[in-house]
Amino acid sequence: MRTWLEASKSKGMELGLDRVQAALEQLGRPDKSMSCIHVAGSNGKGSACAMLVAGLAQAGYRVGLFSSPHMIRIEERVRIQGRPISPEQFDLALEEIKSLEMDLTFFEITYLVSLICCKKQAVQIMILETGLGGRLDATRTADVIGCLVTSISMEHADILGDTLEEIGAEKAAIWRPGIPMLIRDPLIPSVRNAMREEAISARFADLEPAGIMDEAGDLAEMLSKMLGLDFERRPVNWPGRMQLIPADIPILLDGAHNFSGMVRVMPEISKILPRKWSLLFGTSPQEDMAKFLEPLFEIMLKNPPQEIITTEPQKGRYPGVVQPIAEVLHISQPKAALAQLSKDTDMILIIGSLYLGGNILEILGLDDDDSLNILS
Repeated sequence: MRTWLEASKSKGMELGLDRVQAALEQLGRPDKSMSCIHVAGSNGKGSACAMLVAGLAQAGYRVGLFSSPHMIRIEERVRIQGRPISPEQFDLALEEIKSLEMDLTFFEITYLVSLICCKKQAVQIMILETGLGGRLDATRTADVIGCLVTSISMEHADILGDTLEEIGAEKAAIWRPGIPMLIRDPLIPSVRNAMREEAISARFADLEPAGIMDEAGDLAEMLSKMLGLDFERRPVNWPGRMQLIPADIPILLDGAHNFSGMVRVMPEISKILPRKWSLLFGTSPQEDMAKFLEPLFEIMLKNPPQEIITTEPQKGRYPGVVQPIAEVLHISQPKAALAQLSKDTDMILIIGSLYLGGNILEILGLDDDDSLNILS
């Protein structure tokens, strides 16, 4: 069964809704058994999803989540009450989808698995995170009660368009007529207008600047209020996102993996870093590596690390980059790279890839369901 799923990766990415619509119909429209909320955005959509799960579960709802990518194992893509589903639950749903004998992509299959599993587990509210864009993303096929767009930045220009206006329009196109929608105001009139053309009834929210998770919580709370849902704000454990791991030498783990993500997270990280800190950096291929590194280098110039080692994220969609920072020690395997770091430091920052974050959590033994539970 898992071999069939792995083989679906060879299809690559095929945006479009027809295949998934047909599969949903054959499966009896599991999405309609739950109140689905659809979340898109260039950055911050995962954090907003996590805050929605936490706040709604705390208020008494049974909440499911579909998100991607997974950091360690595939079951993380489907969570119920914050906890990844079991391999057995995943495989049962996989069997159901395989029996359809349809030509589906890896992402489409995992999305359908999430809907089947959450329906079987009597989920009341299902949070759906888009994979890429919005308009033609498989998650766009679900019947929903509300939509959220968290942010807009330049990404996947070859697919979504090479201007912020085009990218904003693709994200905003998750809107459905008559469905409440909240968009974080891009604060650029032309981008706002492009999004408004796709989502004519959307409400734009201009947030007070705050921490990443605080802003995600603000959006989650505002959307819940718009939808008439109870929401009780609470802290979340969102693995690999500004995750401070207590140890003799504390580790700060963040999965920022594109330029806009780095721009957003580095000021927050700079407030946490002590004077003596070390950097372990690894990333997947970037369109512009020098630009991607700029926000990190800016912080390093102000507060230089004691030591820098680069490594290569394992088990990702793309191979890790060899020597992403010139003239520093490069150790290809994350476990060996982590062990090589000097103990004479007060904190280790590990950044550049969600997959690297997953490698580190696995190395540290923090890959069990409790450690990966959003509500723990």
